[in-house]
Amino acid sequence: MSTLSKITDQIQGVVQQRMPSFRPAYPLVALEMDAREMVLVRLKRKGRGKPTLEAHEVRPMPEPREPLSMFRPSLAPAPAITGVIQEMFTKTGTKPGKISLVIPDNVAKISLLSLPERPPTRKQLEEILRFKLRRSVPFRMDDAVISYQVIPAEGKAVNVLVALMHRLVVEQFEAAVRAAGARPGLVDLCTPNLLNLCRKELDELNRQGHDAALLNCAGPYFSLVIIRNGRIIFFRSKSLHGSGADGAEAPDAAVLARELNHSLAYYQEKLNGTGVHTLMVRTVVGSEAILPALDGLGFGSIRTVDPASSLEVATGMRMESSTAQRLAPAVSAATGRGR
Repeated sequence: MSTLSKITDQIQGVVQQRMPSFRPAYPLVALEMDAREMVLVRLKRKGRGKPTLEAHEVRPMPEPREPLSMFRPSLAPAPAITGVIQEMFTKTGTKPGKISLVIPDNVAKISLLSLPERPPTRKQLEEILRFKLRRSVPFRMDDAVISYQVIPAEGKAVNVLVALMHRLVVEQFEAAVRAAGARPGLVDLCTPNLLNLCRKELDELNRQGHDAALLNCAGPYFSLVIIRNGRIIFFRSKSLHGSGADGAEAPDAAVLARELNHSLAYYQEKLNGTGVHTLMVRTVVGSEAILPALDGLGFGSIRTVDPASSLEVATGMRMESSTAQRLAPAVSAATGRGR
């Protein structure tokens, strides 16, 4: 898949009113790529039970490792990336073939836009979205791929979750996978995958009358999503370049806390928020500083995202907590929706 519409087709699995199940043929191998590292997982299915995690591998991204964003979409040199991917396949005994590819949120612009009513035609809706977003992207709209999901709101109003990316960015990720002998059968963004992984817990909290949230702290960026009544009411993704000691690894906990405070203030003032009952957190760097910093932000409770609940683990394999955090998006991509 080479267009962003294929990416955000997957987002719809977590933004419709009851987060319904979708059952496409998801590849059982997934690769997550960002500026810092690459994560490969391979699952095995037997009947309708939980899939089994057969193999996993985490490797650092080859040097030079530059922060990724819509402004800086370049990866490390292609031959170096291809070599690492091939090594991961060999180390895990995974045959290259069709895989799911997970890419970081901060190479896309993800926005939640509110409209007083839904335009009568798809063409008119797309024109409105492009008009609203035209000044917020660092390139021509002619070079942008845009896709969206309409989310029902109160009355005639609708919210629209929009993902927008330069078309060359996703093609760059795909090219690295193809050069290693694999085929990207599914392309997805990181945080929507985590939403899918956590959807049962988030849905249950909503049924109890609580707002719930997911925080994906991926090092150079974070994404915060707030769910109410099974619907996304808030989605914010922000790069944190330069906030850590080396500018690319662990973010400064105080900077993250300040940004989250801004988000929660908006949630309270503009979205009639009365408090996030539960925050589910995935953090892959700096958790020893980040998790304590979240305690003072007013969340009712804080849980760590744990992919183990949706998996069986192959005999003799161990999955430490830090490893589980790294594997979570790729596990979700390989598991697929409708679990």
